[in-house]
Amino acid sequence: MLVLIGVIGVVGHSAAGTVTVCQCNIYDGGKWTEQDKSTVTYDTAKRFAQWVASVNPQGSTFPPIAVIGMQELMTETDRATIQSFLQQYTGAPWESARTPQGVNGTSGIGMFWRTDLLEYRPEWYLGEKVIETIDNGYVAKFVGRLFKKRDSDEAFGFFTGKLIWDDAVLNGHTITEEERRQEAIRLKTWIREGEPGSPGMSCFPGTTRVIACDLNSDTGTLTWQEMDQEFSDPANEHTHNSFWGTLAMDLFGKRLDYIWWDYDAFAKRPGGFVYGPQRSPHFGSDHRAVYATIEVHPVDLTPPTVTITQPENGASVNGTVKVSASASDTSGIMQVEFMVDGVSVWTDTTPPYEFDWDTSGLSQDYHILTAVATDASSNRIKGQSAPVVVWVGPAESEPSITNARSKPNGSLVSVRRKVVTASFGSYFYIEEPNRTAGIKVTNATAAPAVGTVVNVAGTLNTLNGEREISATSVTEVGSAEVPEPVGLTNKNLGGGPAGPYTPGVYGSLGPNNVGLLVRCWGKVRAVVGTYYMYIDDGSRLRDGYGYEGIRIDISGLTGWTPPSIGKYVGVTGISTTSMISGKIQRRLKVRQAADVQVLN
Repeated sequence: MLVLIGVIGVVGHSAAGTVTVCQCNIYDGGKWTEQDKSTVTYDTAKRFAQWVASVNPQGSTFPPIAVIGMQELMTETDRATIQSFLQQYTGAPWESARTPQGVNGTSGIGMFWRTDLLEYRPEWYLGEKVIETIDNGYVAKFVGRLFKKRDSDEAFGFFTGKLIWDDAVLNGHTITEEERRQEAIRLKTWIREGEPGSPGMSCFPGTTRVIACDLNSDTGTLTWQEMDQEFSDPANEHTHNSFWGTLAMDLFGKRLDYIWWDYDAFAKRPGGFVYGPQRSPHFGSDHRAVYATIEVHPVDLTPPTVTITQPENGASVNGTVKVSASASDTSGIMQVEFMVDGVSVWTDTTPPYEFDWDTSGLSQDYHILTAVATDASSNRIKGQSAPVVVWVGPAESEPSITNARSKPNGSLVSVRRKVVTASFGSYFYIEEPNRTAGIKVTNATAAPAVGTVVNVAGTLNTLNGEREISATSVTEVGSAEVPEPVGLTNKNLGGGPAGPYTPGVYGSLGPNNVGLLVRCWGKVRAVVGTYYMYIDDGSRLRDGYGYEGIRIDISGLTGWTPPSIGKYVGVTGISTTSMISGKIQRRLKVRQAADVQVLN
C-alpha cells in the first residue's frame, strides 16, 4: 500500500491562492501489472504518472499535481523510478525524498514535488512522527514538509502517512477503532504542537495545514470524527478498496483515504475546498487516488532580523551592563527575548529593546549573549541574533590566550589587546605581550600587519593538534613592539600538553609553545624543494618524514635561496605543528627570508 499526494498553485480565488492535492496508494511502489507479481514492470507506477500528467493540464481552471507523497515506498529504486516517470510524462522537474518506515525500514514514506511550481527548503522539513508500532514490528509514521508556491507568499504545511489497518495485531489483540482514534489524536497533537527535533506546525501556526492520509477508517467512525473535529472534510469521493477493480467494491468498499484541510494551526475553520475531492480511475492498486483543489493564503515565512548592539563582541564586562538589541520585520516585532548562556533572562516588547544585566553572580569566564526576536505575524516567526561572547571578570581583567585554550572545540572565546607576531594572508598569529602564549587566528577578512594590537572573538577549533580561533570579529586597537622570540632547543619546540583540550607535540619536552614566536638553531640536514628544510642541534630528532632534525616551513618565500646542507643557521618563526603518520609533529614556520640567518 502506498500514498501519493500532489500540489500546485493557480490564480487566487478571493484572497487566497489554490493548490491541488492528491493521495493514492500504489501497490508495492507500483511495480506490478494489476496484481501480477511475477515480473517487475512498474506498470502501475507508469500509469499513475500518466494520470498525474492528465489532471488539470495547461489551460485548466485549477492547477496540476505538483507534490507527491508515498507510503510504503519500498525502496530507493522505487522512488527514483517513479520520479523518472513523473518527469517523463509531465515534462516538469521533480524532486523527491524517502523516509524509512514499516518493519526495519523495509517500507517508506516518500514525497515528490514539482520544483517549477513549489519552493522547498531544508529548514522547512517539519519532521516525522511515529504514530504506532504493532506487534509484528511495523512502524506507521507521518512526515511533514512546508511548501511555498513559487513567486508568491502562499505556503502550506503538508503531512502524509497512515494509521494502522483493521486486522493488525496490537498488544496481542486486533486493533480497535478507539485505538485508531487515539492514533489520530497523537497525529493532530504532533502537527499542532510538534516535538523536540520534529517541530510539526509549531513554528508556522498561521499557515494552512493539509493532511492527505490513509485513515484506515470509514466515514463517520470514531477516528473520522476525531479528525473532523479539527479539520474540514467535504465527505465525498474518498478512495476505497478497489483491489480487484470490481463494481461491488466501488459501491460498497470501505472508505480509507481522505484529504483534510484547515486554514491555520489554531482551530477548525470550514471550507477551503475549491474543487473536489475527485477519484481517479482504477490502475491496479488497492486504493484509487483522491485529489482536490484547496485554498492556501499568504503568510510571513521570513524570520525577523535581530542584532545585539551592546556590548560589543569580545568585550570584557563586570558589574551591571546595559545589553541592547535592534530588531525589525515586515510584520512588526512582538517581542525580543535576551538569553545568557542559552537561558532566558529578560523579554522586552517595546523598543528600544534593552535591559540592565547584573553580572555580579556569574563566574569569571566567557559568557554568551543572544537575542531572539518574534515577529507579529500569525506565524510568530522567530529570528536569532549572532552570538556575542563577553568576558565577565573583575574590573580591568581581560581574557588571556590561556583562558581561550582551556575551552573545548566549538566554544566561543575572545582575547583582547594581543600583538600580531606573524601575518600569512589568510591567517595570522597573536601573542601575549609577556610571551606566555600564542595562538593562530583564521577566517579574518584581511590579516593585520605584524605589530598590530588586536581584539579577537570567534570559535575555538583544533587542526593538526594546533588550537586556533576562527574569527567572527577582529578589531585593530593600536600597535606595539613585537615580543622577542623565545629561544628553544629542538627538543623543546612545540612542548607538552596544556590542559585537557590542548595536546602536546609527540616526544616534545617542556611547556606548550605552539603559536609562539620562537627561535631555534641547528645544522641544515636537508632541503626539500622550496617547501621545507631540516635543521638539527644535535638532538637528532625525526618526525617520520625521512629526514633528521626539525622541519622548517619555508613555503611562501620567493626570490630566496635556502642555505646549503651543512650550514649552521638560526631560524625565527612560529612554533606550529604537522600531522605525520597520525602523530602531532613539530614544525617551525618562517615569516620572511630574514628569519633564516646563516651563522657560519
